Amino acid sequence: MKKIRILALVLALLLTASLAACAAKSSAPMAYDNTASAADNYKTEEASAEMPAEAPMMAEPESEWTENSITTQSYAEQSNAANEATDDAPTESLADKMIYSANLEIQTTEYDAAVAALEKAVQDFGGFVERSNTYGDIRRNDDGTSQVVNRYADYTVRIPASRFSEFLTQADGLGNVLSCNRYAENVTSQYTDYEARLSSLRTQEERLLSMLEKSDDVDSLIALEERLADVRYETESIERNLRNLDRQIAYSTVSVGLQEVEIYTPTKPVQRTFGEKMHDALSEGWSSFVRSLQYFLIDLTYSLPGLILFVLIVAAVIFVLLCIRRRVKAKKAAKKAAAEAAKQPPEQPDEKN
Repeated sequence: MKKIRILALVLALLLTASLAACAAKSSAPMAYDNTASAADNYKTEEASAEMPAEAPMMAEPESEWTENSITTQSYAEQSNAANEATDDAPTESLADKMIYSANLEIQTTEYDAAVAALEKAVQDFGGFVERSNTYGDIRRNDDGTSQVVNRYADYTVRIPASRFSEFLTQADGLGNVLSCNRYAENVTSQYTDYEARLSSLRTQEERLLSMLEKSDDVDSLIALEERLADVRYETESIERNLRNLDRQIAYSTVSVGLQEVEIYTPTKPVQRTFGEKMHDALSEGWSSFVRSLQYFLIDLTYSLPGLILFVLIVAAVIFVLLCIRRRVKAKKAAKKAAAEAAKQPPEQPDEKN
């Protein structure tokens, strides 16, 4: 009886051990599956995160990186850097970025002196001539000579922004100012956007370089280098735009048109009496008549050699025609005389008785 009890106890212990072993085997795969699922979820969250994780993470092999995950993370880093730049920006207002420009139309009776004065003023103010064009008409004078009149100079100059107003004040002394238009453009918002974008791209470039150093997988290296090339291209483009804005902000653009005239156009209406108007009409009429007569005589003198040759040719032709006509008339007269002589009867001899 005692042996039976001992045997039953041993069988119970063996049965308990078997059940425990089976339970351990079945729970091990479940634990492994839960661990793998958690790791997969962690990788997915890391690739699609909007901000880079700062908490300690499980080390992953570099072969798990793909082009899509790199692009997504780079854009997330860019957004994060932009937000950081916005948060760290000073609260006080920045100085406005202004671009100034102006257009001037000026009449001058001393064209050469005005052009020289304009170029000297640009040099004295520390600016430079960006573009210049000169036009003019050819006029023939009464003495037969020709000269260029009604000249017009079109200048585009760049002046330091700090001396923009001072230059316009001095340019008014070049002659009779017909028009002066000033413009101002505020590019502060555009400039600030460029700077924020540039800061974000530089931060993104640094992180891509760090990832490039740690990556050993070929596909990851190619994807990282492509994204890095795009970031650097955008960086260069924004830097070029910022340099262009800096030049426009530092140097204002002034367009100056210089027109050569004999008499200034009145900028204010002038009241004239009837006698003054009559005097001006007679004076202008007489001047026009004398000028027309002079032009006629000059043109006649130019044409005189041709006229003389033409007259000589016409005279020669008339002389030849007259000679031919005389010969024809002489022949006709001779024939007529011969015919009349033939019609007369012969004379009879007188008979002598």
